[in-house]
Amino acid sequence: MAIDFDGILKDAMAALHDQRDKMLAAKRELDAATASATSKDHMVSVTVGPQGQVVSMTFHTRAYQSMAPAELAAALVTVLNEARAAMGSQVIEHIKGFQDFGGHLRSVTGLAGTPVEMDELLKPLRSMAPSFDLEETLGELKAAKQEEFAAEEDTKTVSASEQHAKQEEFAAEPESRVPTGRQEEFSG
Repeated sequence: MAIDFDGILKDAMAALHDQRDKMLAAKRELDAATASATSKDHMVSVTVGPQGQVVSMTFHTRAYQSMAPAELAAALVTVLNEARAAMGSQVIEHIKGFQDFGGHLRSVTGLAGTPVEMDELLKPLRSMAPSFDLEETLGELKAAKQEEFAAEEDTKTVSASEQHAKQEEFAAEPESRVPTGRQEEFSG
């Protein structure tokens, strides 16, 4: 049975292009998205953008003028957090459709049962890139640095426990440090 690599590649590329178009559309929608929240007493409304940045703040009453600074701050923080949470929910809804793209790609290409991680799946293609060896080397260097850092942390922990043991030993023998009342001669 011959494998139709051209067909598989065309299907995969079509799926990738379709996914790219969906992602670009989602990005455009999110770039233009806003979320708003109004305080329970309807004193203030806040609108935030896709990054949680404040787009507008509107005071509907003058009640804020008679509020204590801490009370006003608490009201603003609450309404800002509500607006940001609403924006976060919108973002999550937009990206939910992209969660299992790897599974979709595997089903389109007939590669079900292949590696789940997209990096693992695309590694053979990435290995053809001239910069692949550099990426691999950088990854290995990063792993080595992380191991080195972990070893340093272990050494610090051992050193701290040794220091603690010495302090306990010192505290346990206070009689040996009590002055005898006589001068001892030091020759040095």
